[in-house]
Amino acid sequence: MDFKRLSVAAFLAMALVVPTLAQDNDDEGWATAPSAESVPSDESAAYDGSADSEFANDEEYASAYARYKAETTKKAEINRQRNEGFARAVLLGIRAQAGINTFFGENSDGWGTGFQFGGGLLLKMNFLVKNLSLVPELTFNYRHYSYEKDMEIYTNEADIDVFIFDIPMIFRYTFEDYGFFVGLGLNLGLKLNGSSEYTNGASGETMSNTIATSGMEVGGAFDIGYMITRWVHVNVRVVQCFTSLLNKTLLGEDAREFDESSLNTFYTTAGVSFLF
Repeated sequence: MDFKRLSVAAFLAMALVVPTLAQDNDDEGWATAPSAESVPSDESAAYDGSADSEFANDEEYASAYARYKAETTKKAEINRQRNEGFARAVLLGIRAQAGINTFFGENSDGWGTGFQFGGGLLLKMNFLVKNLSLVPELTFNYRHYSYEKDMEIYTNEADIDVFIFDIPMIFRYTFEDYGFFVGLGLNLGLKLNGSSEYTNGASGETMSNTIATSGMEVGGAFDIGYMITRWVHVNVRVVQCFTSLLNKTLLGEDAREFDESSLNTFYTTAGVSFLF
């Protein structure tokens, strides 16, 4: 057997087959721009930005690759943090909020827009099904309500200041792919301290603590928010109370114009939460 002729024949056969295979691989690999998941790890690392890369002298390719790598890393990190948050059963956090308030209810006209702010603790616990959480909070808040009513000849004015613990119990559903969530639940308010001032426009006299406030509120709460990262959430909360903040049994004699009033608190707050 002539081994020299056999070697030449084998070489020619390989020379014909290898370009054909390479062309097939090019058609499959480059024409359809494969995703990072479909490319094996050894191929996806073909260009690593180093001087040894075959594309190291191609500045345009290097720049595009750097941008792609930075964007992919950022998105992957955010998704990783979110998924880490979903995987953990219980998360502890703090929340700060600020917003506006007013009163709705029978004979509540005259009460304008007040303000409030506060902060406190929260827990986020997985509840029964994926992406559904129970989020109880304990938040200390200060609220200020303002009243001004034109009586044609004179104007009556009043202010109410309340320090209160709000305890919302929110069931939250998170749309994991989009990073936002909605929540619905109940809100319990426990008053710590309250004060008021009432000015009778007819006499011009200002009286303190004649508008008595109740010690507890109960209402419904609605949340909508967005997960910036697994650590930071922002949300807007709307609360409508079903019970009146006014305590008619302790209402002062000089504020009897509120005898037939029902002062149900309505407030909207914007908040930011930091989870651990």
